[in-house]
Amino acid sequence: MTRVAVIGVGHLGRHHARIYAELDGVELVGVVDVVRPRAEEIGTLYNAPVFTDYRELYGKVDAVSLAVPTTDHAQIGVELLESGIDVLVEKPIASTLSQADALIDAARRNKRLLQVGHVERFNPVVAMAREVATRPQFFEIHRLAAFSPRSLDIDVVLDLMIHDIDIVLSIVPAPVREIRAVGIPILSRKADIANARVEFEDGCVANFTASRVSFEKVRKLRFFQPHDYISVDYASQKGTMVSLRMGQVSERKLEPEIQEPLKVELRAFMDCVRDRLPVAVSGEEGRRALEVANSINAAIAERLVLR
Repeated sequence: MTRVAVIGVGHLGRHHARIYAELDGVELVGVVDVVRPRAEEIGTLYNAPVFTDYRELYGKVDAVSLAVPTTDHAQIGVELLESGIDVLVEKPIASTLSQADALIDAARRNKRLLQVGHVERFNPVVAMAREVATRPQFFEIHRLAAFSPRSLDIDVVLDLMIHDIDIVLSIVPAPVREIRAVGIPILSRKADIANARVEFEDGCVANFTASRVSFEKVRKLRFFQPHDYISVDYASQKGTMVSLRMGQVSERKLEPEIQEPLKVELRAFMDCVRDRLPVAVSGEEGRRALEVANSINAAIAERLVLR
């Protein structure tokens, strides 16, 4: 049995606990939260020991999901890696690039696994869209959600847009050439809605729109490449590929078996822990997504100052 624990069982961490409790070959040996009643609630639900200090896990666990506030990722994550524990850290990997580097370095020095929780990589229809991508030239992506007070420690770029930044970066191999962005705070002190235009060295352009102050919930990815148009709905896990070849138009449905992306992600992480395999989303990839997100936020801040 692979022994795993969840550190931070708030909005997202509680789902990590639920899934680990369901997975074959996995033992949920602890849930940790500084709010003891919350830890006790989840521990009771999934028959797991309860802790308020993650250090109590040492010697009892092989791997953890780290679902604490972003500002705490590096400090706790480095300590876990130094203690010989594999870590899945929720996105974004950290608050700053130097903190991301600290996590990556700790994993490398201690020969531990570090996976970043970019869960949309494990959405079956996104995986199918990535398989048919050849040389994308233009992306149009919208991610709109209702306001929630749970992520006020970060802005909408690091909260929502970074999901799509990671997907685009996983498809486009070229370096980023230029970033333009706008964003405004509405219900918080950080940007709650943002739009970014990212141009790559190979000429590909990606337009990102993210909002956490919308009445409708939208999570759609569309991209164009020579001879093909691909459209994906993250939520329904359905997509379409329209192609023009030899003067003929064809349409292909992208409809994989529907699965819970988080469950696919955590199962893959447990497989890597057990078999010592490379993780699907490395610390370096998480760092690259953070670097682009931070550059978008810098462009937003510059525009606000100029106004």
